[in-house]
Amino acid sequence: MAFRKTYKRIGDLLIERGLITPEQLQYALNKRGEEKKPLGEVLVDLGLVSWEDITHALSEQYGIPVLESIPNKVPEKAIRMIPKQQSEKLRIVPIDYDEETNTLIVATDDVLKVNTATQEIRFLTGKPPKVYLVSPPDYADLFKRVYELEPTLDLAELRLEVDQSESAAAVEETVEALTETSPAVRIVNFIIDKALAQGASDIHIEPQENIVQVRYRIDGLLRKVTDFPKTLHSGVVSRIKIMSKLDISEKRLPQDGKFFVRKNGEQFDFRVSTMPSIFGEKVVMRILRVSAANQKLEELGFSNYNYKRLKHLISHPYGIVLITGPTGSGKSTTLVGILNEVKDMTKNIVTAEDPVEYTIEGVTQCQVNPEIGLTFPRFLRAFLRQDPDIIMVGEIRDRETAQLAIEASLTGHLVLSTLHTNTAAAAIARLVNMGIDPHLISVSLIGVVGQRLVRKLCSECRVQVEPGRAVKAEGERLKKLLDVDFTMEYIAGEGCPNCRGEGYKGRTAIHEVLVVNRRIRQMIVEKASESEIEQAALEEGMITMFEDGVLKVIQGITSLEEVRRVATVE
Repeated sequence: MAFRKTYKRIGDLLIERGLITPEQLQYALNKRGEEKKPLGEVLVDLGLVSWEDITHALSEQYGIPVLESIPNKVPEKAIRMIPKQQSEKLRIVPIDYDEETNTLIVATDDVLKVNTATQEIRFLTGKPPKVYLVSPPDYADLFKRVYELEPTLDLAELRLEVDQSESAAAVEETVEALTETSPAVRIVNFIIDKALAQGASDIHIEPQENIVQVRYRIDGLLRKVTDFPKTLHSGVVSRIKIMSKLDISEKRLPQDGKFFVRKNGEQFDFRVSTMPSIFGEKVVMRILRVSAANQKLEELGFSNYNYKRLKHLISHPYGIVLITGPTGSGKSTTLVGILNEVKDMTKNIVTAEDPVEYTIEGVTQCQVNPEIGLTFPRFLRAFLRQDPDIIMVGEIRDRETAQLAIEASLTGHLVLSTLHTNTAAAAIARLVNMGIDPHLISVSLIGVVGQRLVRKLCSECRVQVEPGRAVKAEGERLKKLLDVDFTMEYIAGEGCPNCRGEGYKGRTAIHEVLVVNRRIRQMIVEKASESEIEQAALEEGMITMFEDGVLKVIQGITSLEEVRRVATVE
């Protein structure tokens, strides 16, 4: 006759292991009745045991191994094997798939459901599962990363629905078919929701020959997140066009539009661009967090040294301050920070932008519309009749805009704008190439800020190492100029749950602030080269973007590898 194994209650098990006393157990049981919480949670809240203690005690009694290391990434193949609904029901999360043994590896925090879950997983996948035990907090983190931050599974389920349809024509979306429950609408909602959850700045929906690829730009780098059937592409694009108030019948020409989404009480603006390609229309959506309109200048990654130099520039009552860098280097965000710094009830601030990305309280913002002749130059002429103190021009693109901006600065206004150049010194050469008289540049330009965006090291897994040759070499000038000393530098770690295995999380900026003083004004008049002006700026105390990056490497903010990715050293 076989005897069934009896299992002890968790409280008795912890007493037996010497982790708590009977009196402490009784107190916790009373507390559990009052708070209506599981006993384990009450014991942890009281500080009597840790989740690790409870997990190992249950592991020993039930013979289920503890998952000692939480994986940073879960293979898509493993995720597809257990739909989210089944995972919630069974309290099981897939964490890996072993190709050699054909075994699905899963984790749970509920030992009482292991037998049922094992049987259902065998039936569902046809594969034997290997079960590991984790604590409830670790399980919650795993579930969130697998099913809420990874968009692959739900689209995989949707792909299965489409594959089982009668024909491609049956899923080709029309305007009438774009209901809230249609596959195209569900895909669009899902892609947007997950992009916001992952902190993406852009969404790329790219038709290929047989599938449609979805990529997010996160921390400046594009990453493929999923794909969906080509048969749904037309419906997805139509849905986005309807949301953006675009012409859904026009598929041969590029279109631009916008819409907004509210999530968790916060508004996100989406700038939409469609473009025809050989496999269909590509859609790119730029995501703008409305709360970013309140960002302060000191929050934008400026070192104390560069912050003081920039504050000096924007304290001038008149002149031009330019922000330079390539597309996507954070120029508009820096302008927003400057406007928030200088805005005041006593000042009339007007802007001309294309488009208006962030709405700034207390500032009159104007949208450029070239189709009706409302261009930057036309706005600038109108601004001068509006008694402004500070004028912001979104971008200086041509000679006429540059000329009017200079004239505005010479008539007693502070003018802020952006320019696409690689370095701060190159902005002067760019204005000359536009046809602006060097004498006018020398008397109007008061400073240039060059910037790039770099990824920030994960604060949880970054690694401190001895400074390398490059950091030592670049650091010599920083030691003299800033009176700083350093003995270590930081590099990216192997990755952790906090950064989802990337080693980096978030972005910041590196800067160089060129102050146009008397010496540099004379060099502009004499038509000095870009390198000569840059050398003079260095002698006058400018820190290059690369040096500012090295300073942030020393401080543990970013890595030298990341600085080298976006900036060069002469």
